Amino acid sequence: MEKSYIIINGNEISYYLIKKKMKNVNIRIKPDGNIYLSCPIKMKKEMAEKFLIEKYNWIIKHQNRINEYSTEKETFEENGKVYFLGKIYKLHIIPSKSNDIKIDNESINIYIKEKYAENKNYIQKYYEKFLKEECYKTCEFLIKKYRKELPEIEIKKLKTRWGSCSPYQNKVTFNLSLIKTPIECIEYVVIHELSHFKEQNHSKKFYNIVESYISDWKLRRKLLNNKYNIVI
Repeated sequence: MEKSYIIINGNEISYYLIKKKMKNVNIRIKPDGNIYLSCPIKMKKEMAEKFLIEKYNWIIKHQNRINEYSTEKETFEENGKVYFLGKIYKLHIIPSKSNDIKIDNESINIYIKEKYAENKNYIQKYYEKFLKEECYKTCEFLIKKYRKELPEIEIKKLKTRWGSCSPYQNKVTFNLSLIKTPIECIEYVVIHELSHFKEQNHSKKFYNIVESYISDWKLRRKLLNNKYNIVI
């Protein structure tokens, strides 16, 4: 495997060329943004690069998505950083007459009753309640896109998975932290769990069902697991 460079539209693109026994050319972009171009052993490098040029817009699009979703640690405190739908926001805690949460382009503003303004546990519980409600609404909206019958939806703190499905109970459970990830990733998890109503395992048949809904599910899964290190 060798690292190579090519100029496309005035931009230098680096990639790793892999020659192996295969019929077609394909491109993989790993979570670190590196491009891997695989082609048949006897194919000339110039012919493989033609495929790279054809897919240039696709490459840039997905590299930008990876950069946008790069990980940064959350800090729950005044001027801290928190995630919401894949974007990093600055956190502001504002004493007020009543509790409320408002989101603008750059910040999440938590308005909290003055008597609780210094109570970090109270503030965090109120914020998590907001996240739970938003996670529920988002998952419900996405489920309705793909399924006529709405199952029971539960939002919980889960340590080792993004979601689970109980077909016989007509119930799906989602990780509260899912609302912190991009909408594309949430949609992947929703479809993953809904697919278990048709196939209750992780066989090739199961992933064919997932792919029938979203063709780029592998990329979405990589983005999701690279960000939070939870495997689904």
